[in-house]
Amino acid sequence: MKRLKEVAVNKPCTFIFIMAFIILAILQYKPAVLNYTTRFVDFAQYMLQHGITLFPIADDLQPYPDYTVLNTLLVYLVSLPFGRVSILSMGFPFCVAAALMLVFIYKLGALHEKKWGAYGVVFALFTWSFLDGVNSLALDVYPALFTVMCFYLAYSGEVHKQRFRLLLVLAGLALGFAFRGPIGLIGPASVVASYYLLSRQWRMLVVFSLFAGLVLATGIAVLAWAAYVQGGDAFLQEVLIMQGLGRFGSDHAPRYYFYFSAGLLTYGVTAFIALSVIIKTGKYFFERSAHPATNMLLYLTGWLLVVVVLFTIPSSKKARYVLSITPAISLLAAYIFVDRSQLFASARDKLLGFCLNLPVIGLGLLLLVFTYGFYAVTPLRPNYFGALVGLISLVAVRPWMESNFCAHPHREFVIFSFGAIAFLILDMFFFNSITYNLELAHEPTPKFLPYWFW
Repeated sequence: MKRLKEVAVNKPCTFIFIMAFIILAILQYKPAVLNYTTRFVDFAQYMLQHGITLFPIADDLQPYPDYTVLNTLLVYLVSLPFGRVSILSMGFPFCVAAALMLVFIYKLGALHEKKWGAYGVVFALFTWSFLDGVNSLALDVYPALFTVMCFYLAYSGEVHKQRFRLLLVLAGLALGFAFRGPIGLIGPASVVASYYLLSRQWRMLVVFSLFAGLVLATGIAVLAWAAYVQGGDAFLQEVLIMQGLGRFGSDHAPRYYFYFSAGLLTYGVTAFIALSVIIKTGKYFFERSAHPATNMLLYLTGWLLVVVVLFTIPSSKKARYVLSITPAISLLAAYIFVDRSQLFASARDKLLGFCLNLPVIGLGLLLLVFTYGFYAVTPLRPNYFGALVGLISLVAVRPWMESNFCAHPHREFVIFSFGAIAFLILDMFFFNSITYNLELAHEPTPKFLPYWFW
């Protein structure tokens, strides 16, 4: 325990990465892959049997135009030493990407105050859509990583007067394209451009826009070449439609306000607190001599708005498409613990009270679901054993925690982390279990895989 504390204090980024990876890998546990992610299993198994291709190959032996090959390549490389695809080898790249995202959230907040970064990480783990995106193998995890990475490089480059970091930002954009196609570059680029715009760095805005456009054009050219080599003219047209204009032509989309309503609800308490921070501090954003922390809030608000508005334009809308708002709303929400004025005192007290009571609330939810099962045609099926053991353990620990940390300087962080642990238990044993069993009942082709690599 002492050694772990030393690592957490002296090497916080390493500690965050390792702990986050372990947590997210555990959350990956499930007997089978379901829904749209079953195709990822087909892609990886084909590559494992036949070798590397320029595009993923579906179970009908046709190249798949909607995705680039890089995620499949990573799964293939992880699976190769063990000779088979497993739940962990499928989830490994996503867990690494998500853990790195949390590291950059910390680093970004720590540019001002280490406490800001630490609370931002915990808020991200308190965000249901983020956890669900990693657990469901959503490729949007990669743009989320490259968005926060590019923003951090651009912002820290200005803070430390290291303009050469622009080259690293462009490399991040290229990686975003490599993992998610054009939309994987446009999202991060728009966020960085909004930072240069709001910070009035006009020259950097122009230079960055030109180079980002050049990276996008190069990426499209390489993508078109790969599509032509893989499947000829017909497949090339498919790729350009599916990864470009096809995103604007669907007739089955939610309404345009989706990301301003139901889509944002899935980001839970983090999104609500972030919006509260924006509302309460917004009047200070454009003051002539604004505090650096206030400027940071302005840039994070711009980040949030740019992503939401950008993804409102395409016809197809899903909550996971805007996963790249997670770092922004996490750091915005974390500000209530940074600003020690009375402005956020009520929000802090209510949130900490909610965290302390979350295990009991979780037990109440289990009771409701158990009672509902007696009357429902299709009973909900959480993992009662796992949820009960986890939540009852937290209820038992609470009195000890309150007595030992009542005057501790990190009391608030301990209580907030306690709430995040309760939320993670609920996510794994309650929400994920219910969702998995409901989807399994309607999944025509589940892909049952071993959990472990071997």
